[in-house]
Amino acid sequence: MLIDYINHLALFQYIGGLLIWFFLLFLLEQYLASSKNLSYFEKKYFLGYFVILSLFAIVRIYTNYLPYTLDTKTYLYVAESISQKNEFYFFGAFLYSSFIYIIQAITFNNHYAILFINNIIFIIALIDLLGMIPSNQKKSLWLWSLFLFLYPSIYWFIPNVLREAVFFLCLVRVLKHSILIKNSRLISYNSILLVIFSILCVALRPQVLPMIYLWVTFMLFKKSIFNLIFVSLFGLVLLSNDFITSEYLNKVSFEYLEAKKTEGATNVPTIAFQENIIPTSFSELVSLSPYLVFRFLFAPFPWELSNLKYLFAFLDSTIMLLLFITFAWIVVKGHVHSWDFIIFPFMFIVVLGIFEIAFTGAVRHRMPYVLIMSTLLLNLPTSLARKGNY
Repeated sequence: MLIDYINHLALFQYIGGLLIWFFLLFLLEQYLASSKNLSYFEKKYFLGYFVILSLFAIVRIYTNYLPYTLDTKTYLYVAESISQKNEFYFFGAFLYSSFIYIIQAITFNNHYAILFINNIIFIIALIDLLGMIPSNQKKSLWLWSLFLFLYPSIYWFIPNVLREAVFFLCLVRVLKHSILIKNSRLISYNSILLVIFSILCVALRPQVLPMIYLWVTFMLFKKSIFNLIFVSLFGLVLLSNDFITSEYLNKVSFEYLEAKKTEGATNVPTIAFQENIIPTSFSELVSLSPYLVFRFLFAPFPWELSNLKYLFAFLDSTIMLLLFITFAWIVVKGHVHSWDFIIFPFMFIVVLGIFEIAFTGAVRHRMPYVLIMSTLLLNLPTSLARKGNY
């Protein structure tokens, strides 16, 4: 329980957390009021959703029904180390520990604040995501709202001491500014913001650098050949960097893939996939990729569950199955509102699927990309939406 970390001044923490929650609720209400593209229902829904996520945060703090993950312990430990040594992290997973330290410093070490701030960051990301969809394509808003309400991973990973909410916001902003550039809106301004949020994405999760770089190159090249030249020169600078060489280029081999997946599966035997599939050649990589992606999207399978505490993961995979059946129908019937919402997330899904070694990792790591793709539900035909209401 996270209450274990609140071992002194518990009443002060509780009162401080309550005040912080009301302040964040007020800020969210003002943010929603200033959002002209949102309907009355959408504004009330997001306010209510923030309240629900906050209740799950309280459950996580005081009970073991939503236990913290190993990463949670690590982030809190590193944040405490930062407070003692004043050595901040600006790249990699521990960048989030620096974020935690700043929140704790501002809120007098209030652990409630971390969870509540994660919740509001996530809500803002959802508002941005919905804002990218034209009003005439929000035909089945009720269905998307229902999906968000039922998606188990949100309750497990968002009201938690994890970087998921912050990364999701940065990822959504990358897509948002890409689309604005594509639509020729304030190209210079949005190009700058695209680069900034791309850097933040990579800083939080360094493994996404290749996908982010390819996407940014693709989007900027579509607008101008000079953008392509600039991005290409930037790529050459990256290739000459010792850190990039050691962290990426030297690891582009099947030997590294085998060592990485074998070591990872050995370290987490209770949650690792039962079959550790490791491609050893390019032809194997091509032939095995469809299954690896399928497993990444729909794991865990019932026979992989060794403990009832992972039941949420099976519920998650069941929802994924229903969701992607619906996606397939939407694509076949030509109801895709924008292919960017498929191509962008699937770039990450394919690569992450090849490297993933644990079903709990798959559940967690696919979440931001599934959330982006979930907007396809909004453009479901009105006739089907009516049927869903009966």
